[in-house]
Amino acid sequence: MKFWDILRISIHNIFNNKLRTLLVTIVLFILSTIVVIVASLGINVATVINETQTSGDYSYADLLIGYEQVWDTSTGFGMKSTFFTKEEIENYKNKIKDDYPFLQYMNLSIAPSYVDIYVKNSYSECTLIDFNQNILAGGYNYLQDGRLWTKEDKNKPYIWVNTICADASDVRVGDIIDVKIYKEARVGSSADKYTSCKMTVMGIVDYQANSWSKNSNVLFDYEYALDNGAKINKIYFNQSKISDGASIAQLNKIKNFIKENNTHDYMKNPQGLRVYSQAVESQKMAMIFTAVIVIVVLVISVIIILLSIGCVSNSIQITVEQNAKFFGMMKAIGMRNSVVKRIVRVQAVIIILISIILATAVTIGVLYAINPLLANLLIGIGITMTLSMPFYVPVVVFVILVGMVMLFTLKSLNKISKMDVVSVISEVN
Repeated sequence: MKFWDILRISIHNIFNNKLRTLLVTIVLFILSTIVVIVASLGINVATVINETQTSGDYSYADLLIGYEQVWDTSTGFGMKSTFFTKEEIENYKNKIKDDYPFLQYMNLSIAPSYVDIYVKNSYSECTLIDFNQNILAGGYNYLQDGRLWTKEDKNKPYIWVNTICADASDVRVGDIIDVKIYKEARVGSSADKYTSCKMTVMGIVDYQANSWSKNSNVLFDYEYALDNGAKINKIYFNQSKISDGASIAQLNKIKNFIKENNTHDYMKNPQGLRVYSQAVESQKMAMIFTAVIVIVVLVISVIIILLSIGCVSNSIQITVEQNAKFFGMMKAIGMRNSVVKRIVRVQAVIIILISIILATAVTIGVLYAINPLLANLLIGIGITMTLSMPFYVPVVVFVILVGMVMLFTLKSLNKISKMDVVSVISEVN
């Protein structure tokens, strides 16, 4: 029998049982709509989480190699930490340059209690940089006044201040800033063991060590700082903002570096070497949130699909029983068992297809209506989210429903197709 003949018979059976077909379609439509909406919402939320966790600075590879300061328990006060020697810094610098060339920019941090930068009327943080690099590259209009550093400025008492420091303390290019670099931590020790460095402001730049904080900050040469007794406990390596951002392969390389070099443990070894990447951690968080959302969506979808399968399977079984006499007569004139199965299956597929089409239309309408309300709700927390239905969601739901229905109705179809003509007809009578 040709497919079009099978299709015509299936449609005839559907319209021959209008009320039951309508009830089954309504139930299936409601359940399918819930599945499509839940799946679409899950995909949209997972996408937003992934974009949020890997956006901004976190979309670029970074690496922190440092020692944590801890309280000196032997004296009950004071800070104790391990510091990098100049040789160790150079070794890390060369290793990163050779094995991780995408981490192009290095800056370093002096232990907080070992430096004192008092700019006119306020204290400032400091960032030590390599004058062979321009860590501001990729920014917009980052040089506000004066000039930027060059390789020739190495080991010279030159300093650059950020715009917040310049505005708060009324600093101008050419001003002299007094930077005190202490030989010992100021907490719990004498405060007179320091090197006083008179540093000339050479430029005012738009720079923040962390995009989420806005602090008064100054920048100067790390070699000059080391030669004057600076105690460096953190080394940062960052990917250039001029690049295309971090790739999965690059983040995986950083993961291996962290695994091989990290010895820090808050309980067992608090002064160990702490190796950390915010980009890697953001990727992990995005993956965890995505996995949780996928699991929730799958659980809800599976429950609803099973309910849908039960509804359609029950409808098919009733169809088989109500049309048993018809199938018996058709088998009497030569219809093969496989054709009987096809008629019932095509009938089920038609009902599922109608339900999915209606569910898709309703989902698109619901998401379209929700978007303006969602935009107003999220504007206060700075998140932009537009809900949409991925085209493949209804396709996947349709395929799963059809496949599962075929599987669950296999037994009843085999029963009717294997019965002889007389048994089929007499069972109804």
